[in-house]
Amino acid sequence: MKAIVKHLARYAAKLALLPLFLAYDVWVLVTRSEQLFCTLAQVLSLLPGKIGEYLRREFYVHALESCATDCGISFGTLFTHPTARVGKRTYIGARCMIGASIIGDHVLIGSNVDILSGRRQHGIEDANALIGEQERRFELIQIGDNSWIGNSAVVMADVGRGCVVGAGSVVVKPVEDYSVVAGNPAKLIRKREPVPLAKTA
Repeated sequence: MKAIVKHLARYAAKLALLPLFLAYDVWVLVTRSEQLFCTLAQVLSLLPGKIGEYLRREFYVHALESCATDCGISFGTLFTHPTARVGKRTYIGARCMIGASIIGDHVLIGSNVDILSGRRQHGIEDANALIGEQERRFELIQIGDNSWIGNSAVVMADVGRGCVVGAGSVVVKPVEDYSVVAGNPAKLIRKREPVPLAKTA
């Protein structure tokens, strides 16, 4: 019964957003601009409760490169680029800012987490030039399956499978699979040992 209610709620959210999807698709086709994506992401991030969660997810299922229909995207959270991907059974907490990224399956992301599009979004090489006018570079950051990113972490580099990033940490270098890291900059605390799956008869 619970699964049926969830399916009905999802289709109701999709139906409610159909006019918005049409306007969005026409805008993208005509302008090739991400401006409307950013505007809608900001507006939908402010919708509270379960209704907001369903509407946000359906928008991102439609607008992102890929987004699982069973992920959770909480209040205040928004994506800044439609190139992002979100895996199955992934949960993203409140007030997160997600840039160009590939987020795997079963990932848990706490509240107030920033996943930036790499470390070089704004160039600083030319001291005579304005910061806002220098070369910008966007990288696709990957978060591996079954990883946990703690509250208020800032992620600017890839995080492997099965990792734990401590709350408030700043990740500036790639994190190997099954690592526990913490601090600013994040450093290895210990390695996790994957438990072999039991064989079934």
